[in-house]
Amino acid sequence: MNWIVAGLIAGVGAFFADFVMWGKVFTKGMDAFSTPMSPEQRKTFMGPAMIKAAALALVFGLLLACSYQRLKGGLWVQGGGPLAGMEFATLLWLCTIALSTVGSGVWYDKVRPLLKATFWSWLVRLNIAGLIIGLLVK
Repeated sequence: MNWIVAGLIAGVGAFFADFVMWGKVFTKGMDAFSTPMSPEQRKTFMGPAMIKAAALALVFGLLLACSYQRLKGGLWVQGGGPLAGMEFATLLWLCTIALSTVGSGVWYDKVRPLLKATFWSWLVRLNIAGLIIGLLVK
């Protein structure tokens, strides 16, 4: 399958993973990091925020698929497939998000719960997108 289509599908998967992680998993204790809103303000905020999140997830999927397509020959898992996609995604996460959030948590102890949530949500998001890309890109 074309990497562009695979990237768009992976972006949709990443969007839903992000929605579940931030909407269902990381709910307790996150109120301190958001702006209090009335129900009317929340209604007007959520529509544009969901559209922006969806657009960013699609761009993320495209960039991940393009990078995977170009760099999959250097992975330990040879021949592609879901494990290769997850390996690529985990290596990308480890070299960027993981080190950044752990490093920031050393200095910014008040936002450590938010950094921990970001740490795990990006791992899940990247692995779901990597799994999809690994399955679809040949």
